[in-house]
Amino acid sequence: MKSNPPKEKNDNNTGDFKEPLHELGKILDFSMDLICSCDKEGKFVWVNKASERILCYTSEELIGKKYTDFVSHEDVDNGINKDFDFRSGGSQVPIFEKKFIDKNGNIVYLQWSAAWDDAKNLCYCIGRDITERKNIEKAFEIERLRFYNLYSQAPSCIGILKGPNHVYELANELYLQLIDKRDIIGKTVKEVLPELETQGFFEILDNVYQTGETFTANEMLVKLDRDGNGKLKDTYLNFIYQAHKDANNNIDGIFFFGNDVTEQVLSRKKIEDSEKIYRDLIHKLPVATYSCDVEGQIVLYNKAAVALWGREPELGKDLWHHSWNISNNKSSATLNLCSMAKALKEGDPIFREEIIIMRPDGDKRWVLPYPVPFRDSEGQITGAVIVLADITEMKQAEKKLKKSEKKYRYLFDNNPMPMWVIDLVTFKFLDVNKMAIMKYGYSREEFLAMTALDIRPNDEKISFIKSNDISEINESNYNRGKWNHLKKDGTLFTVEIIAHDITYEGTPARLILSNDITDRTKAEINLEKRNRELIKTNSELDRFVYSVSHDLRSPLTSILGLVNFIETESQETDTLNHAQLIRSSINRLDEFIKNILNYSRNNRTGLEVQQIPLNEMVLDVLESLQCMKNAEGIRYEVQINEQQTFYTDRLRLSTILKNLISNAIKYHKKEEAERFVKIVGYSDQENLHLSIMDNGIGIDPAYHQKIFEMFFRLSGKDGSGIGLYIVKDAIEMLQGTIEVQSEKGAGTTFNITLKNLKP
Repeated sequence: MKSNPPKEKNDNNTGDFKEPLHELGKILDFSMDLICSCDKEGKFVWVNKASERILCYTSEELIGKKYTDFVSHEDVDNGINKDFDFRSGGSQVPIFEKKFIDKNGNIVYLQWSAAWDDAKNLCYCIGRDITERKNIEKAFEIERLRFYNLYSQAPSCIGILKGPNHVYELANELYLQLIDKRDIIGKTVKEVLPELETQGFFEILDNVYQTGETFTANEMLVKLDRDGNGKLKDTYLNFIYQAHKDANNNIDGIFFFGNDVTEQVLSRKKIEDSEKIYRDLIHKLPVATYSCDVEGQIVLYNKAAVALWGREPELGKDLWHHSWNISNNKSSATLNLCSMAKALKEGDPIFREEIIIMRPDGDKRWVLPYPVPFRDSEGQITGAVIVLADITEMKQAEKKLKKSEKKYRYLFDNNPMPMWVIDLVTFKFLDVNKMAIMKYGYSREEFLAMTALDIRPNDEKISFIKSNDISEINESNYNRGKWNHLKKDGTLFTVEIIAHDITYEGTPARLILSNDITDRTKAEINLEKRNRELIKTNSELDRFVYSVSHDLRSPLTSILGLVNFIETESQETDTLNHAQLIRSSINRLDEFIKNILNYSRNNRTGLEVQQIPLNEMVLDVLESLQCMKNAEGIRYEVQINEQQTFYTDRLRLSTILKNLISNAIKYHKKEEAERFVKIVGYSDQENLHLSIMDNGIGIDPAYHQKIFEMFFRLSGKDGSGIGLYIVKDAIEMLQGTIEVQSEKGAGTTFNITLKNLKP
């Protein structure tokens, strides 16, 4: 930016000064100081380029504006015009400091000199930026005040001795209180404390001053004449003498720092005097007890503590936590140690932190420490006596309980059905699980602000209250029946309630499980409807089968009569052969129809349980089958031991026996000389055990299961394929079982077990 020299109001003089001022302006632009001229109203007439660096304004931005627009409000209020008295015309140039605000809003300290020119009616000013110096002075003052506060308020004795004669230059209030003297500044130590000469202190001071070696003393006995009567009082001090050096690193004095520990020392002596008493007490205590200092170093322990730790600690070296060998994780152990240390130092007798002790043999013991801190005469904690309560057995019991509680809490929270706990008196919800929150739409907080009545429709609330009048839920009434519940959105649904009385946090309560049976109820209704339809259909089908089968047997009987007539009247061989074929076919058809009737009767009629004379019944069945083809020549053996009276359905047992014995007769080996059918077994209190054996053609093991299927027939064998199916169906209805043992060509055995249905 090019600065312009100031324009003068006197036109006659303008020409004379224009060139010199222009050259002068160029030179002044290079100045590091702010140089300007102002008119009598305080407006900038000319400003050099330093304004850009110092105030961040260009000369064009300043010219024509009053300087007061850029002065800190604080300085404006303090009367800046008294310094900028442009028309005073004094011969002496004033020098003063003012705060300006730069373009960025920062405070800039300027040191000004100003002179008024009556001829030009202008004030010429030079402002030097002293902001950095001001900031340094301010920081120095802050540090000086901080040091002074530290020095004057320090909780220790502090002072400085100057020169080889050790003259007091500084001494804080605490030091003056220690020696009980005043007006010591400028005096030597010998003048103030002459009693120290015989105690060797002046030799110590001389050595520190001459060698620069620091001297440190702990609990050093110093005898002071505090009252000035020649009577010396014992004072114990912790102090340091340290060489003080000047700017050239030469020793010019001694800095001293000390603490009066007289009371601590005297208190410790008193404690030492009484130490024997509490040592004996600790040793005689039957529980683990030890004593430690404020840092935790063990100073005393008893036999019970050794037994608990499993070893003897080393006095003065082992810390209480090291000797315990804490075995829990590091972060937890650190927390315990810090808590204990804090408790000892602060004297908190209520401290309780359970800690695990790992014995050298690997055994773990849970202990609960009871620290009792002891103090000196000033109330400072100097250590503690700690009693260790062995709570291992209790912790083990708690662990089992917590494990059980955690398991049951997990089962409660993650149960797939809604569950809650209610107060027996107010019905208020005490706890709810996740599924209850999800199912009913209420938050946990909402549930806990409600009662069990709030989820029931109005017409069921009274019934609910009455149903909960029962004093105790037991095995006979835990099922509380079906209820209607309301969700948060007003949806009504059916639930089945299971309840148990419990104690919840010391309060009698009731644990309730809610099972939504809405879908099940609908399914049961649909199933009941379908069952009714199925029963109706089956009943109609049974009646149809029975009717058809019964009606078919009548014409078959008539046909057999005609066959008998043909066989009686005719002598022709072919006719007789044909009649025999017709008879054989009619007999097969009649057998099939009878099996159909038996199957229908088995499914259509209920059980009629009665006492069965087993041997008599088997003989009757054998007699009824003697008219069968191939029945002649077979030896029959019946051996049934009726140990207990047997009860079952007579009709179905007869059907079973007839089918199995008739098969044994039908599938015998015609050429076998010793053909037999054996029926053996026994009845007891629970069952009838029966075996039907023959030495007939046998059954290949591959077909042992298939023979009980409906309409299954072995290849090349006669029969309807329904007989054994009816046998198995009847046996199952009589709560029994059947097994087959057979080999092809080696006979067959059917083993039957039937339940004794004794009333």
